[in-house]
Amino acid sequence: MKDKLAIAASILNKVKLPKISNEVAQLQEESMRPDPDVNVIAKCINRNPRLFTKFIAVASFISKKEIQSARQAVDILGTKGVFTVFFSSAIEFSFQSNKENETIINHAIKIATAMSDLASGVEGVKSGDAYLYGLLYNAGYIALNQYNPTACKECYLVSLMTPSLSTQKEMELFGTTSSCIGVYVAKKWHVKNYVYSGILFQQGEPAKCPDGRNLAYELINMLNVARMVVAEAEDNLYLTDEVRQRALLSMQSLEISNRDYIRAQKRVIQYTKDLNSFPKNTQSEESESGKVNQSIHLIR
Repeated sequence: MKDKLAIAASILNKVKLPKISNEVAQLQEESMRPDPDVNVIAKCINRNPRLFTKFIAVASFISKKEIQSARQAVDILGTKGVFTVFFSSAIEFSFQSNKENETIINHAIKIATAMSDLASGVEGVKSGDAYLYGLLYNAGYIALNQYNPTACKECYLVSLMTPSLSTQKEMELFGTTSSCIGVYVAKKWHVKNYVYSGILFQQGEPAKCPDGRNLAYELINMLNVARMVVAEAEDNLYLTDEVRQRALLSMQSLEISNRDYIRAQKRVIQYTKDLNSFPKNTQSEESESGKVNQSIHLIR
């Protein structure tokens, strides 16, 4: 593990990550005070007009209410909830300005959208935290894509269709994993412990925390379901037996119903239909090779 983390750190030192808005640190500091000043929070949110627009869209989506102002967002989401949503908005805003990683980022947005909606049926998980995790779970690929685009593309496609083989492929090509890099990214941005635990152990099977202090178990299982939600929403382009079986087992583990699944899928289609998250020049290749399963049946 130490060697993998050392190589991950070395790769990160050679690439340039998207810069997160300064307002994020200011808002985080204020939201962690015993008695946060709502006026200060509102000013932080309003300071960057373009980021404010993104924040309003994400806050309205997560809360399932039409939010029009920073003050209204605080009233609905609370100070800590507002920070999580603002942080997610800043990451998404920053990521989307980087066209080199457009496919990877769009997929993360779709996953985040699905996870946020699924969270409403999972005890202990807030929609904002689920959305943030969805945005960051594959952040390591953003660094790898800058470091070696060709090798990263190969690993990324494996992660979409056969997640269980992605670690092996990444170790062969990079000597580390996207998860190890993602953990460094998450720590740099000071996310909650269970978010980067979920990033690091996303290919494993972490035990459920009995007292609810660590939600990695819930987040990773929700990720498994979200993978199938997004794959189906994209015409089954990379839906494989592995993705399907993982999703079905995770639905059973978290007691996610077919109704919850279908609702999440509708929201992904409604809110992210214009975002392409699968390299177009590989779609026909994968279909011809027989790797893509074209049908799906939920069996609950």
